[in-house]
Amino acid sequence: MKKGWNIKSLNQACEIINGGTPKTKIKEYWDGNIAWITPADLGKLETIYVGSTSRTISELGLQKSSAKLFPSNSVILSTRAPIGHLAINKIQMSTNQGCRGIIPSQELETKYLYYFLKANVSKLNDLGTGTTFKELSSKNLGSVELPIPPLPEQKQIVSILDKAFAAIDQAKANIEKNIQNAEELFQSKLNQIFSQKGEGWEERSLGDNSLLKILDGDRGKNYPKKSDYLKEGFCVFMNTGNVRPNGFDFSDVVFISKEKDDLLRKGKLKRQDIVMTTRGTIGNLGWYDDEIEFDHIRINSGMLIFRVNNSKILPEYLFTLLRSSIVKKQIIEKTSGAAQPQLPIKTLVTFKIPMSSNLDEQKNMVTLIQKMEWLQNKLVKSYKLKILSLEELRKSILQKAFTGDLTQDYAADTMTMAMAAEPKASYNEN
Repeated sequence: MKKGWNIKSLNQACEIINGGTPKTKIKEYWDGNIAWITPADLGKLETIYVGSTSRTISELGLQKSSAKLFPSNSVILSTRAPIGHLAINKIQMSTNQGCRGIIPSQELETKYLYYFLKANVSKLNDLGTGTTFKELSSKNLGSVELPIPPLPEQKQIVSILDKAFAAIDQAKANIEKNIQNAEELFQSKLNQIFSQKGEGWEERSLGDNSLLKILDGDRGKNYPKKSDYLKEGFCVFMNTGNVRPNGFDFSDVVFISKEKDDLLRKGKLKRQDIVMTTRGTIGNLGWYDDEIEFDHIRINSGMLIFRVNNSKILPEYLFTLLRSSIVKKQIIEKTSGAAQPQLPIKTLVTFKIPMSSNLDEQKNMVTLIQKMEWLQNKLVKSYKLKILSLEELRKSILQKAFTGDLTQDYAADTMTMAMAAEPKASYNEN
């Protein structure tokens, strides 16, 4: 322990206040002038501080429940579902029973306490108990030991952490912008390729039956119910979660039996079919090529099948085209339904697509685009790895802060590392 530092339990250094919920059926308990926060609210915060809440309770609601009012500049901690969301309240506030208010004593800087708890979320989770979901009791929370430097040193630690984290956050923001730029540049290159309309090129519609057919699933009396779903079985029954923006995801699948499959009339995939989600999340795509391990797959009612005429259009060409902003723009313009967005067949058949009648040219374009996509994915992967390294750097700094090893020089070196970790946006399809 560093000279001049003390160790106290949170119970000794703070006052810990439990939360509560007024009866929801009594209107007089709600919509008052007392801010009231839940773990879900804490999880949505994008900053350290909270100054308002989506729900409020009245003075009467406070009196008639186990909710308590704690002062501004306390630390709010979610202690179940999940354990570890944190915020500093700018105003007086109450919480539901899934949170605790932690009021620091005069020997503690609030933000120092916040950073300490942030650094020890894993430990707080380990102290949680329960079978259905973990909950951190006031007793276990209060037993956590906290290193306490003198107040001036606490303020210095907070200042160093603030500056270091600001540098890390800025580097992350720049990297995330580069990821966005890489995607936009890829789409721009994609559009350039599809816009190079030479001899044999023309604009066709998705409703052109000589190119492809658009098929829906069986929505009749034999449509599978949840009771028909199996963990293993004859045929995959896809849900929209199995179709992602750029391909299938079969990490979590349900099956139906052969008997159930035989009862369904429509909606079964053939190799080389393309699937698009057309309800809720619109425009996610999967291509049922020979690499997919399942031999029997059916779509649910939230998607459609594109079945190409191989003598006119290659499935890989259509798959690539459907992922381009040429089609995405039309999806945005023509999707209907505010609460539950939908893209019916009658709308899809009106979509316009650029087409070359030369299959070799289609294949060459796909080869070029796949190379570009490989480069783009490689670039994005490197960006995401840098973001992960920055988060590891953040954890390392936090740990040093509470062992007495955090110095201005170390923080300066950290900020230099953070800025060096920021890649420059670049993209080269050659």
